[in-house]
Amino acid sequence: MLIQTINLSKSYSNYNVETSGIQDINLTINQGDFISIMGPSGCGKSTLLNLLGLLDAPTEGQILYKGEDVSTFSPKKSASFRRDYIGFVFQNFNLIDSLNVYENIELPLVYQKIAPSERKRRVHQVMERLNILHKEPFFPKQISGGQQQRVALARAVVTKPELVLADEPTGNLDSARGQEVMELLAELNENGTTVVMVTHSQFCSDYAQKVLHLFDGQLVTENIHLGR
Repeated sequence: MLIQTINLSKSYSNYNVETSGIQDINLTINQGDFISIMGPSGCGKSTLLNLLGLLDAPTEGQILYKGEDVSTFSPKKSASFRRDYIGFVFQNFNLIDSLNVYENIELPLVYQKIAPSERKRRVHQVMERLNILHKEPFFPKQISGGQQQRVALARAVVTKPELVLADEPTGNLDSARGQEVMELLAELNENGTTVVMVTHSQFCSDYAQKVLHLFDGQLVTENIHLGR
């Protein structure tokens, strides 16, 4: 078991009005799972993903990673944990415009204080795998949306994380480019990376082995299938 959530809840207060994000979520994610989280807008999908990625802290409940309660980590300890164990893929890519493709992918390794020679080896290895080696000197605004998402995916996995969290990873791509990204995520999963993905797309969800459906902040169904 990689992750377990116990009665996980998150609420937000704004002008003395409390809004529930998710309520009493209990789920188990095993090493090597590919899980899709689906549901209507505002149902709590991204809230759950942010909690799993330690980008936010729960109001109540626990998040266990390999049995360790990480839900009470300090901001500094959470950042260190994310750096070492989690890769993020966002809908809007979140690339740094002032860095070229190589530098964007290299950045997490710089934070991990990896030696320059090893950084270069890892970056070129993942760029070649994702077929973007020829885009190394280009800046994000000089490449297509599909190529930007490949760069974002390369940045997410260059540290060889145990867990990849993807929030609508194909949301800004056309169908052909979106399929390429999903096939890359599926390939990563086949090689042992655990993937948890938020999506509105049934096509994307079909790649997953397990589909969680949220409604009004609650887990309402959990379906298991073999994926594509």
